[in-house]
Amino acid sequence: MDSFERLIGKNVSEVSLDESSDSFFISFLEYKYKVCGRKYPAEKFKLADIDYFNLISFSELFDREAILIIWHDESGLITDLEIYHLSNDLEVLLNDYGHIRKCIDEGQAHRLREGDTKYLGASRLDEKVPQPHSDRLADKREFVLKKKYLQKIINEISTFEILQ
Repeated sequence: MDSFERLIGKNVSEVSLDESSDSFFISFLEYKYKVCGRKYPAEKFKLADIDYFNLISFSELFDREAILIIWHDESGLITDLEIYHLSNDLEVLLNDYGHIRKCIDEGQAHRLREGDTKYLGASRLDEKVPQPHSDRLADKREFVLKKKYLQKIINEISTFEILQ
């Protein structure tokens, strides 16, 4: 972790990391501040593209136990590093994955909405592609950890820091 801690104070454009690790995801995430002063994530965290005809399995999608989040502000300055373990949320993530998979299996990928899931989303991209079990084209999508989930992580980390 010491090598990662040296990133604090640098600009994200100065940093090049191999974003693959056997034990955790590495994510550069921007945050902003609400009027009340609370942090919130500025973007979603992309996990993988969705291939409707060859859907990645849940175990492949979540083949790492944690996320190393490298938080940076609007100027690109790295301010915080956090490791968040996914184990507490795997049941919710699995339910979300199941919902997305069911829609795809039933030829209803064109009806997927991010609002139908809690933490794992099927974010739309600006391209139409064929889908299985339907003649209708569907928006191309990618698996993402939703802003709502990232906000939960921020809140839990902030609560932990206050308690210390």
